[in-house]
Amino acid sequence: MSNPWFRMYSEFMHDPKVQIMSEQNQRRLVMLFCMRCNGDETLQDAHVTFQLRISQDEWEQSKSVFIASGFMDSDNKILNWDKRQFISDSSTARVAKHRALHKTVTGTQSNVTVTPPEQNRTEQKHKNIRAKRADVFPLVENRKLVEDWLVIRKGKKLPVTDTAIEGIQREFKKAGLTDDQGLRKCCEESWAGFKASWLDAGKAAEPKKAWE
Repeated sequence: MSNPWFRMYSEFMHDPKVQIMSEQNQRRLVMLFCMRCNGDETLQDAHVTFQLRISQDEWEQSKSVFIASGFMDSDNKILNWDKRQFISDSSTARVAKHRALHKTVTGTQSNVTVTPPEQNRTEQKHKNIRAKRADVFPLVENRKLVEDWLVIRKGKKLPVTDTAIEGIQREFKKAGLTDDQGLRKCCEESWAGFKASWLDAGKAAEPKKAWE
């Protein structure tokens, strides 16, 4: 399996077979995993010594340790690789299936790449966050104020709904404040919401049960 990444298990840090090896051999073992990940099922001695920048004698010493520990066989084949890595980790099969289907339907070859599911989910999450921030107080030029206020809101476990935003904006107008001025006041006082009445009589703190 050729893949830009491979599964590295946390047990590596406390596996006795790993820990009895020198740090030098631990590093070399990880480098071998990288080579195997690139699709080299049977590693060639000359290739290994070149990639690790070591002599043949140094390689033979490390190789004997890896064989004794059960990480590879005498032919330089990494053992249990398929057991630890999964076909689903590679997009190759999915891409081939998609291209075959597309070619059957349209009679053309499609150049399609597949983004790993984890990356898709992360990118979508970031897009959702950016979209959410763009929708909150869109007229406020200082977006840092918006972000700071969202942190306060989240810290008090209060949802950011359209109804809540509209209510806060109405209170800003009642107090004669622009959205920028009102948000700045909220951030300075650590208010997750706002009521025009809070500015009366010199109140300097948000009522504790304002939304309980």
